[in-house]
Amino acid sequence: SPDPTLKNRMFILTKVQPKKIMKKIILSILVSASLLSCKDAADSSKSADQNPLSGTFTERDDKAKTMYNNLTLFAKADFSYVKETLSPEFTIKNSGDTAVAAKGHEGVIAYWQQLHTLFKDISFSEGRVHTFYLNNGEVYSAYFGEVTSTGKMTNKTFTSPIQIWDKWEGNKITSQMDMLDMKKIFDEAAAAPAASAAPATK
Repeated sequence: SPDPTLKNRMFILTKVQPKKIMKKIILSILVSASLLSCKDAADSSKSADQNPLSGTFTERDDKAKTMYNNLTLFAKADFSYVKETLSPEFTIKNSGDTAVAAKGHEGVIAYWQQLHTLFKDISFSEGRVHTFYLNNGEVYSAYFGEVTSTGKMTNKTFTSPIQIWDKWEGNKITSQMDMLDMKKIFDEAAAAPAASAAPATK
């Protein structure tokens, strides 16, 4: 007669062995997926590191602090920082035109003085100031916040979101891009001739 012990062993093998096999298969799949995921992440990181337009950024480092200090002085019509922090070839552009608005120390001071003839009580919110270090060697500081001012011609106060990007070469700023609602500036400039032609009132 068949050995009952052998029958019991066969029963255990047929019931338990498939479960063990399935566990091993599932475990192998999970391990493989994990390894592939790690490899993809490493490859992605490696690819990003090699991208010349990738890089790192930090908040309020020395360059960012210099930029914000310049904005604070500009708001007061104090241009003492120009020769210290801007390169002699400095250029400035704005979102209202693709052309260079002003260049050089004297040119940019004259440009900013003109803005102060149109506006008063200029101030910048604390905002966020970051410096971006790209893999291609380019360095930018950027301000993201709001500017508030009152038109001297219209006496209208406005607050506008603004982004300012400064490009660095060494310890000098070589260019600046201002992005804000230029319509307010254009409106104030258009009102200037009318204001100067209006009769004086007491």
